[in-house]
Amino acid sequence: MSALDTPPLPPGTRIGADVVEAVLGAGGFGTVYQVRGPEGRRAALKMVPLERGEDRAWREALIGSRLHQHHPNLARVLGAGSWPDKDPRFVYLKQELVDGVTLDVWAREHDVDTSQVVDRVLEVARALAVVHEAQVVHRDVKEANILVRRSDGQAVLVDFGVGYYVGARTITQGLFPPDTPQYRSPEAWHFGRENKDVRGAHYRAGVGDDLYAVGVVFYRLLTGRDPFFLGAHGNVDVEAVLNRAPLPPHLVNPRVPGAVEEVCLRLLEKKPEDRYPGAAALCAALETLRARADASWKVPLRGGARTADKRWARVRRAAAWTGVGLGLVLGGGWLVGQWRAGREAATSASPSTSPARQPTREASAGQEVALPGPAPESARAATPPPVEPPPAAAASPAASGKDRAPVKKQQKTTGSQKETQSRSAGSVARNVCLGLTGVALQACLSAQQQVPPVLQEPLPQECPAGAVKIMTEILGLRIGEKSPVDWSAVRGRPVPVREDSSVRVGGHWVNAQGQIALPTNTRLSGRLYFGENRVYGRFTTAHTPSGETYRVCMELLDTSNNVGLELKPGSEPPGNVLVSPVARVRVVDRFD
Repeated sequence: MSALDTPPLPPGTRIGADVVEAVLGAGGFGTVYQVRGPEGRRAALKMVPLERGEDRAWREALIGSRLHQHHPNLARVLGAGSWPDKDPRFVYLKQELVDGVTLDVWAREHDVDTSQVVDRVLEVARALAVVHEAQVVHRDVKEANILVRRSDGQAVLVDFGVGYYVGARTITQGLFPPDTPQYRSPEAWHFGRENKDVRGAHYRAGVGDDLYAVGVVFYRLLTGRDPFFLGAHGNVDVEAVLNRAPLPPHLVNPRVPGAVEEVCLRLLEKKPEDRYPGAAALCAALETLRARADASWKVPLRGGARTADKRWARVRRAAAWTGVGLGLVLGGGWLVGQWRAGREAATSASPSTSPARQPTREASAGQEVALPGPAPESARAATPPPVEPPPAAAASPAASGKDRAPVKKQQKTTGSQKETQSRSAGSVARNVCLGLTGVALQACLSAQQQVPPVLQEPLPQECPAGAVKIMTEILGLRIGEKSPVDWSAVRGRPVPVREDSSVRVGGHWVNAQGQIALPTNTRLSGRLYFGENRVYGRFTTAHTPSGETYRVCMELLDTSNNVGLELKPGSEPPGNVLVSPVARVRVVDRFD
């Protein structure tokens, strides 16, 4: 039974604070609705029946909490929960609603040229650079999961329903994750052949798999066909994927520039190490490529592709019936040579295996993308003073002298107490990287390698310069004042956090004068410290939805006003840390 068999919820149904307006799509995994929130903003709401994909829905919500920063090429997860409140039957996932069409529909509806195709692939690469830097793998990159937004024509990567993040447990059975075979990498197929009889074997996709899938998308946009012909009964020709090189795009479509072809074919290399080392490197290559564009990039690809398809059909017929003629001159002889070479060469990669669980495999639902609504009006007319980078944080426990009675100071960990300023700088750099592209993005990301945080408790530290004055005189907040916060509105399950995870102000933070000090959805960023049993947080910057930035000095509390959050079962610090989805922050004049 699929979601298509479940009667859709009627318009007017209230789910949390949102009201259902229309059905956007349905599949085996769930049904996607267009909903309207109390402020009039539309969003996409995926409803997943508990018996059909509860674990996967929560996985997607947790991935969304890792990718909460606004990025033009990603659709943010806005919240998640169970519905109805009493005797819940669904997990819901609320996302930005992107007004657009899928990439393949966009290509069919427009006379796309090389310049447009490279731009779309670059935008997907930018999204993946952020995704991979957050230690997430999409695992199902394809045209159906890439939307082209109508308002600005940019590509938006959506649907992380089959995604994976480092430390997540396996929730699917079988050799492969629930990806799309047509976009599956050679190393995945090789693993499948080597382990088809191994009980519990399960392929763990990585960055190279996402890049290979981008290569398939790139090839299809340039040529109008797959890199390899489908085998018998419409299945993937695994032998070709493993051992034959794809026909160069310019032989399929003469209008494909040679430099563009080189980038595309590198993405389709048999071994992941022969592709680009990461999405940031791909961004740099595409940016360099765009700088060398000439007039040929503006010639529509489609006419040439149709002509080339007909020519290739004649080549195949000629090769099949005579083995000689124009077909061999254009590509047949080359293809035979590549096929023979591939038969003699052994191409393999052997990823590690991991035991697989036994939940049923569900199909992914439709796209959740959306027209970003206007940012809320600023809470105040005055422009905040310029923000300087916060000073490098010292390392250890937060226990402010005020309100600290219920907290027992933890024992120091036996691990290294060395402060890593590069990690603190890396946390700031990660936020900066979200707005960069190409070489700048590559340099930015390489400046902050993902070194696991050291188990430590923060040492006393002064607030950032000017933070106390900004909080008390501009925002009107008082020292000791508290506010509820959360990690991307996920409810009902612990959420994973990292050293640079930010929290969200869940509702308007109103000061003692009755003014909105910080509007809802303001992001508080800074640094988390991981002790053996608790997570401590110091937040030094507030980013409002309307673009204002304030220097602040706030510490993380649990809902009982104890300093820090208790680690939830399943946490394995420092690499996999789980905490409650809701917390509080307190205004302080010094980190004690």
